[in-house]
Amino acid sequence: MVIVEPYSSGNMLAPAFRQGGFSPCAVTLTGSSAPNPATLRLSDFDEHIAYDGGELGPLVDRLRALDPVAIVPGTHTGVKPADELAAVLTPELANAPDLGPARHHKGAMIAAVAAAGLPTIRSLCTSDAGDALAWIAREGLSGRDLVVKPADSAGTDSVRFVPGGHELHAAVAELLGSTSRYGSRISEVLVQEHVKGVEYAVDTFSYEGRCTVNDVVRYHKVSSRRHMALYASMEILPMDAPGNDAVIGYVKAALDALGIRFGAAHTEVMVTEDGPMLIEVNARLSGGGHPWTCELATGDNSIDRMVRYVAGDRNIPDGYPLRLTTRVVFFSVRSAGTVSGIAGLDAIADLPSCYHLQVNLQDGDHVPETADIFDAQRLGAVVLAHGDPAQVAADHREVHRIAAGAGRPGGLTIDPNREGVQ
Repeated sequence: MVIVEPYSSGNMLAPAFRQGGFSPCAVTLTGSSAPNPATLRLSDFDEHIAYDGGELGPLVDRLRALDPVAIVPGTHTGVKPADELAAVLTPELANAPDLGPARHHKGAMIAAVAAAGLPTIRSLCTSDAGDALAWIAREGLSGRDLVVKPADSAGTDSVRFVPGGHELHAAVAELLGSTSRYGSRISEVLVQEHVKGVEYAVDTFSYEGRCTVNDVVRYHKVSSRRHMALYASMEILPMDAPGNDAVIGYVKAALDALGIRFGAAHTEVMVTEDGPMLIEVNARLSGGGHPWTCELATGDNSIDRMVRYVAGDRNIPDGYPLRLTTRVVFFSVRSAGTVSGIAGLDAIADLPSCYHLQVNLQDGDHVPETADIFDAQRLGAVVLAHGDPAQVAADHREVHRIAAGAGRPGGLTIDPNREGVQ
């Protein structure tokens, strides 16, 4: 079993496949720079191949000698090479080769989904700040709020909010030529109309072109003075929660439009007053160890479904039971500084629904202003899980109170979820 770039949640794949009776092989890219390098555990693998990103032929030859049963990405940087390798070595367990660019490049992704007739956010992919200004004039978006982000990245990396479209030229020019969290040069950006609504994510496992739903997640994100879309909390919803049918239907159609036939996907959509609209599809596992959270809530996840399928199980359910109301609450800071009073966070562990408390800080640490999910994960998070949704909501409020008095002057920032928490 070949796992390309087994970082983040991708480090959960090798142990699961080994338990399922398979020998794991890691392929890592020497030219990439993972934003979470400590998550790589090469000791979990029987083989490790370092790939320099050049000619694919020698890598194909080495892997063919191992007779792989399947090839999957572990994180964002593994999507493109895993796609290319699977198309050659395991074509029966591969995504549509002709749509490969649309699965890792946001501009091509939006275009492919729009071509399938699905509603999408008005967008422009460009490498020229002047083109962006001309585009907003043509689209009648002058004076409207906009979003600018790299065309090829993930995890809210370098996402910029441009209120009223003012200083759009500067925002585009700032990103072009800079380096992403993944160590690559940003040569194109996506400029989009800023749409409002409720953000959802749907985690899926597909096989033989059939998409099965592992979970539906509702996000709560907030903005700071300089950054937007900061993760505050996320909650796994019941499969039959109101509105989920529309979200799931849209996601399945988007995955079809992108030629996803095998493997995990993490799809984010904004449900606006006009219905669901695609934010992005990630043709790999959800990051940050989310498959573990999914299993806590539902008893299953994308990894286990993948292992079962490769082992011969064709009875993979489309849907899930919600066993525990499960919410992940993220820490953040609104300004850089030195932290203190971290021991005060220990009280969170005593809350009735606290299933896991992760604090990656100690007094005296200097932390930057939280800019994206990678910064938030370096601070830590709380996993709340309980059979009673009211208990989870009450404990979320208590996490907010405790965090406000610990961490640094003004406390760590925890924004209560809008739904039944404030």
